[in-house]
Amino acid sequence: MPRLRFIQTLSESAKEQLAETYRSNPDFTCRQRAQAVLLSHKGYTIQQLQDIFDVDRDTISHWLSRFEQSGLDGLQNLSRPGRPPIYTEDEIQQLKVLIDQEPRQIKQAQAALQAATGKASCATTLKRALKKT
Repeated sequence: MPRLRFIQTLSESAKEQLAETYRSNPDFTCRQRAQAVLLSHKGYTIQQLQDIFDVDRDTISHWLSRFEQSGLDGLQNLSRPGRPPIYTEDEIQQLKVLIDQEPRQIKQAQAALQAATGKASCATTLKRALKKT
């Protein structure tokens, strides 16, 4: 039989902050987590929360643990930096110069940049790098 787990004590100010986060935070997952904490405080079990939010039991438990450890900050998304960029700012400027010379020849610019830097990438990566500038 699974162990019952609830958020036991919440001050009035914490309830108000959670309700405000639930109503107006721009991040959907943060609003969802705030609602889960509020419902847990009202006596909803992890199984019930799992059915409401359609996520795994461990996910709900993790949300509650993060809230207990860090408060409202624990409900925010953690940073996910992703893969580091292939090209430096100077190399992107070099690519921009190559594209300005022949705007319709991205393959030629790609080959010239690869010869200059020794870094291979696809045309989509080059387009994405150019969009960021």
